Amino acid sequence: MVCPSGCRCGWWRWVVTSATFGQFFFTLGPLYNFSILFVSLQEDFHSSSALTGWLGSLSIALTCLASPLCSFLTHKLSSRTVAILGVIAFCAGLLTTSFVPVPTLGYAFFTFSILTGVGVNLATNASLALLLDWFAKANFSRASALALMGSTAGMLAFSPLLTALITHYGWRNALRILSGGILVIGIADGLLLADPPSTEDYARAPDESPGDEKHELESMVPGKQVHDDGCIEGTDDEARETDDKTTNNEEAHISNQGSLEVGEERHFRGRLISALTNPDAWAWYLAAVFSFVGWTFFNTNYASYMDGLGLDSNQIASVIVYFALGELGGKVLIAVIGDRLPFLYLYLLMASCLLGTVVLGFLTIAKTFGVMALLAVVSGVLRSGVFGTQFTAAAELFHEQYGTNGVMVMSLVPSGIGILISAPLAGAIYDVTGDYVLSLLVIVALFLCASAALIFIPVRRRIIQAVHVV
Repeated sequence: MVCPSGCRCGWWRWVVTSATFGQFFFTLGPLYNFSILFVSLQEDFHSSSALTGWLGSLSIALTCLASPLCSFLTHKLSSRTVAILGVIAFCAGLLTTSFVPVPTLGYAFFTFSILTGVGVNLATNASLALLLDWFAKANFSRASALALMGSTAGMLAFSPLLTALITHYGWRNALRILSGGILVIGIADGLLLADPPSTEDYARAPDESPGDEKHELESMVPGKQVHDDGCIEGTDDEARETDDKTTNNEEAHISNQGSLEVGEERHFRGRLISALTNPDAWAWYLAAVFSFVGWTFFNTNYASYMDGLGLDSNQIASVIVYFALGELGGKVLIAVIGDRLPFLYLYLLMASCLLGTVVLGFLTIAKTFGVMALLAVVSGVLRSGVFGTQFTAAAELFHEQYGTNGVMVMSLVPSGIGILISAPLAGAIYDVTGDYVLSLLVIVALFLCASAALIFIPVRRRIIQAVHVV
C-alpha cells in the first residue's frame, strides 16, 4: 500500500525509513560481499588481484560517484521512480555478468562495475535523500542510522547465502538467482517511497484533524460554507473577481518565469563555487577519501587476505558474518544514542579512524580463525562510526549552506573516489609483495591523515569565531 498524497501523515516517514532500509539491504548487501565473489572470479578468469579487485572497487565506487546523475534524475522524476530504476539496473548488471565468457573479464567492467554500481547509487541515494526531506527538522540521525543498517544487515544475510549458492550452483547461477529475487522484492519495496507532504500539512500537530481545521475556517469566514476538503464556497461576484485575479497572476508568472530560472542557475553556481573553494569542504573531501580507502578493504580484499592465511570458505564466510554483526551493533547503538550526543558527529568519524589504526596493526600479525573473528567484530563496530554517521555528519556541517542534494554529493563523491582507489592499491601492493601486510600499513597512514583533516574543520571554525568575537 502506497500512501496517497492526501493522507501522508507524520507516521509515514517511518514507512519510508523501512523502505530505505530495504533498498540498502537488497542492493548493497550483495555488493559488500564482493570479496566472496572475488575468489571465484579470480579462479575462473585467472586474473591478477589488482584487476579482479578493481572490478568490485569500481562498482562500489560508482555507488557514490554516480550521485550527480541521481541528483539530476530526481529533479526530472520522483525519488520513487529513480529508486526503482536503480533496482532494475542493479539486477540487470548481476544477470548480464553471469554470461561473461572466459577469459574476457573486461566485459564485466560494464556489466558488473557500471550497471550494478550506478543501479545501487540510484536506489540508495534517491531513497536516502527522500529520507532527509522527511526528517529535515529532527531525528535524521536516528532515521538514517536505521536505514543504513540495511547495508550491514544485507552483508550479514547475503554472506552465507552467496557462499551457499556459489558452492552448490556455481557463481554464474548464483548471480542469476539473486538477480531474479532482488528484482521482485526491490521494486515492491521501492513503491513505498512516497514524497513528504507540504510544509503546512507536515507541520500540523499530530492530534489536529481536518475537522478541526474546517471548524477554524468557518469561524474565520462566517456566512460561508466550508466543505470537508477545506474549500470555502463564495458568491458568483467573488468567483468572477477571483478569475480575473487568477488571469493576472498567470500572466505575471509567465513573465517572471525566465528571471526565476536565471536566479536559480546563479544560486546553483554560487553553491558550486563555494563547495569547491571552502577549506572546510576540502578537509571533508580528503577525510572521506582517506577513510573510505581504508574501510573498503573489508569489502574487496578481506576474503582474499584470509584465503592467503589458509582459512577455508566456511571460515571466511563466518568471519565476514562476525564483521557484519559488529557493524550492525555499532549502527544500532548510533540509532539509539545518536540524537543525544553532546558533540559533533564528526568526532565519531575521527574516533573510527584513530581506533582503526590499532585494529589494523593487530590484523597484520593475526593468523588463526579465532583471532580473525575477534578482530572482525571490533573492526565492524569501528567502521559503523564512518558508515553509520557519514551523511548525518555532512548534514550537520553543510546542510544549511548547500542543501539536501549538496550534502548527498559532498558525502558520496569523495567516498566514491576512496572506494575506487582502495582495491587497486591493495591489489597492486599484494601483487608486488605477495601479502597484504604493507597494504594494511598504508591504510594505517591514511587513517591518520583522515583524522587530521577532520579535526581541522572544528579547529578552523573556532578560530574564525574567536576572531569575530574580538
